[in-house]
Amino acid sequence: MTQDAAIRIEGVGKLYPVFSHPWQAVRYLATLVRRGRPDAHALAGGVRALTEIDLTIRRGERVGVVGRNGAGKSTLLKLLGGEFPPTEGQLAIDGNVYCLLPGSVSFSLEQSTEENARQHLAYLPLSPDEVEVRLAEIRDFTELGDYFTQPVKNLSLGMRVRAEFAVATAQTADIVIIDEVLGAGDIYWAEKIARRMEQLCARGTTLLLVSHSLAQINRYCDRAVWIERGKVVMDGPALEVTKRYEGFLERLSWHTDDLDDKTVSIEQVAAELGNEVLPDSGQTVVRWPGRGDVTVSGVWLNDSAVSQLSLSPDERFVLRLMLRARRESHYRLRYLFTFWDANGRRVAVLENDADSVWIPREAPHAVCVDLDALGLAQGKFHITVTITDTTQAGNTTHEHAIRMDALYKSFVLDVVDAPRRKGEPSSPVYRLPLTLEPIA
Repeated sequence: MTQDAAIRIEGVGKLYPVFSHPWQAVRYLATLVRRGRPDAHALAGGVRALTEIDLTIRRGERVGVVGRNGAGKSTLLKLLGGEFPPTEGQLAIDGNVYCLLPGSVSFSLEQSTEENARQHLAYLPLSPDEVEVRLAEIRDFTELGDYFTQPVKNLSLGMRVRAEFAVATAQTADIVIIDEVLGAGDIYWAEKIARRMEQLCARGTTLLLVSHSLAQINRYCDRAVWIERGKVVMDGPALEVTKRYEGFLERLSWHTDDLDDKTVSIEQVAAELGNEVLPDSGQTVVRWPGRGDVTVSGVWLNDSAVSQLSLSPDERFVLRLMLRARRESHYRLRYLFTFWDANGRRVAVLENDADSVWIPREAPHAVCVDLDALGLAQGKFHITVTITDTTQAGNTTHEHAIRMDALYKSFVLDVVDAPRRKGEPSSPVYRLPLTLEPIA
């Protein structure tokens, strides 16, 4: 372990045993007890959950883990939590670990939330005074009022979930491991949970989070690891990993209706994780699948062929597209420009009614969006460009039929020096006017 490493994983694999005879199970358990880890040679067969995982997580780092159901995410967390040893490889953990997994807090329905909380806190190394402080924090967080002392069976499902979450997060640790426990409740409770998570991860706590909510991964984590079929596909900045994972799922949806269909491999769907270079402007973009009759061949932000632009909220913003058609035809095209904040939330859209145009084969067609002022608050925003076919929109809403092309979160706007008006929400969803004009 290096001095700043909280977790080091080297060549770790996990094989769940399958036995054809009872004596094989006995032999397997005997070697497990004797050696402290399973013996792969004692297995007649098995289901491989993880293969040659190599990861180093530094102290204070917040890492999200994404992947489809059955990819091996939960197995990895259980290995780190000490629930069972790996089949091969080495795990090294520096610090005390707290695992918040589904079912990690089990309430007695006949007892009150207060009684259940006291029992849970009794297992922690806390003094009587510290127990009372934690209990008061739990009571304040849940906002249950008189229901706090009522039997849990009298609580609604939402009340019970947030009570269990409050109790489960009533302690701190050097390393916190969380698996899919942050999705319950309305917007108000989602924000309360988010603030509690931020408090839990304050003061240098290392966080490892598994979630199917990519918005949660982007909000809480700086780094993400994508696991597919027990192997690490990508490890890097959270936005870059989740963006390509979303692209993988989108491409997968064009092959099968079952996103957990393991017969479709990542090699079949996203060999380059959606990366493509625009031929006319040269930027590398993440392209989602589309019909491809008309595609974006170039993008310019304020007349520059760049992927990132910095501007003030009252500065003029010009976005130019160059389109090319695979076949010569008359098209009725709709352009949608979606703006996402750093947490993955959609905050604004630009959209036209329809651009009716004849495009010769391989001849460029230019589109310009010209705004005197963008009107976004200060922050970093990612732009998705989507082109759809309005001639089919009246007959179907299926993306396969109407989407021509999509460049997903491929461009970045840094809006600087944007004072927020009093009472203005931090992330409004609204529509901005879109003007289309030809380019000479």
